[in-house]
Amino acid sequence: MAAVRLPTAGGEIQMWAIAMEAARDAKRAAACLGIVEDLLAEQGDGPHTALKFLEALQNTTSHGVLDLLTTEDLLALRGPRTTAGWEQVEHFWQAVVTWCDQNAVDLHASIPLRTVENRRLRSIVWPSSLTLPGERVVTIADVLQYELATGASMA
Repeated sequence: MAAVRLPTAGGEIQMWAIAMEAARDAKRAAACLGIVEDLLAEQGDGPHTALKFLEALQNTTSHGVLDLLTTEDLLALRGPRTTAGWEQVEHFWQAVVTWCDQNAVDLHASIPLRTVENRRLRSIVWPSSLTLPGERVVTIADVLQYELATGASMA
């Protein structure tokens, strides 16, 4: 984490916290996405870790919060493996949205997510929820319902 200028004191840093920090700065995001590119080429747990980071980063930037990078900002920073991983994450979340729509699962408005002031709470809620065009939000609870009903998971 020191290589991408992220704090390392105090032990292991949660994936969501790393995504939140990367979403604030293009240089950090580029460095993190470079690591993701390498992880996606590895065997073992590397690709899973990379996809979980991409998921957290995509979700964080989906909310349209000022002072954070946008999804469009991140697109140019991706390598070929990261692009494929990015699309895999998008496909999974779109499958959740489709399932929710087909099964009358109400996707709430995303506006309240932007008003969360507590930094710790934001670092949990923003990376675990996806704001859709039209201001609906898919939460981790919606993903859980989808996974329990279909048996499908992202990775």
